[in-house]
Amino acid sequence: MDSIPGWSRGRRIVATVAGLLLVLFATAYLGISIFTAERLTRPTNHRLRIDPHRVSPDARPWSTRTTDGLTLRGWYLPTSQRRHLVVLVHGMWSCWPEMAGLGHDLHARGFDVLLFDLRGHGESDPSRLYMGRRERTDIRAVLEWAKSEGFRQDRVGWLGYSMGGSTVLMEGARNPEIQVAVVDSPYGDLPRLLDNQLSQHSGLPRWFNPGILLAARWIYGVRTDDLIPIRIARSWGERPVLLIHGESDTIVPVKQARELARTLGTSCMMLTMPGVDHVQAYMSDRQRYIRIVSTFLESHLSP
Repeated sequence: MDSIPGWSRGRRIVATVAGLLLVLFATAYLGISIFTAERLTRPTNHRLRIDPHRVSPDARPWSTRTTDGLTLRGWYLPTSQRRHLVVLVHGMWSCWPEMAGLGHDLHARGFDVLLFDLRGHGESDPSRLYMGRRERTDIRAVLEWAKSEGFRQDRVGWLGYSMGGSTVLMEGARNPEIQVAVVDSPYGDLPRLLDNQLSQHSGLPRWFNPGILLAARWIYGVRTDDLIPIRIARSWGERPVLLIHGESDTIVPVKQARELARTLGTSCMMLTMPGVDHVQAYMSDRQRYIRIVSTFLESHLSP
């Protein structure tokens, strides 16, 4: 019986230590999640490292303002005919030079081309990265600029890489003024993708994913749970979409592309390329890529 008080004290000490360790673990988990969410969504702005006049001697500096007060910047490659405009939309953690070669080749084919940086990227204004949600506002700003330049909506084609393609798809599902699109390696279901990919980007065990996503949403305003183009793609109706995806894509599984194509329906033309990784279709066969994209755009944009 004499040992009972000591035993009780021991249990209290163990419980106190366990509680402190639990608080310490929760604090560390929360702190690491907040830090990682900030790191993965912070702006990636940087100065231009390419001479736009190497893309085209006719390149003109370009900018426009979004409805939420940000300035987007890039370069406009005009033609004398001004028949069709192709807007190139880059992916996350990238900028317009990623698509410079593609812009050059399309311009050589007679298209006016706009190469620009989404918010929080390249030389556009800094902003947190929203995975395609607020970037839709950038698409609308570009569309308003195009109309002010005399390009009717049926003469504007959109070509998006990765997140840029998904952003075009989501905006187009709600905005009938987006009439013709080419999307290369877009995600179809971001929550499902993040479940598999987030730990690779964060460098943390997978059980940190819920904390990172919660911190991103409630502290930085980056919500991802409803960024699912597959759910709303049917709203594209009869508007044509060319969907390009590498069968060896290590970031967005080709399965998501096939689901997107089925949802888009008969208006979607799908091209899968064996042995091609994420947004590498153009680099794997430039001539074929440009031929297919140019023919698609010429066929569906108004004369």
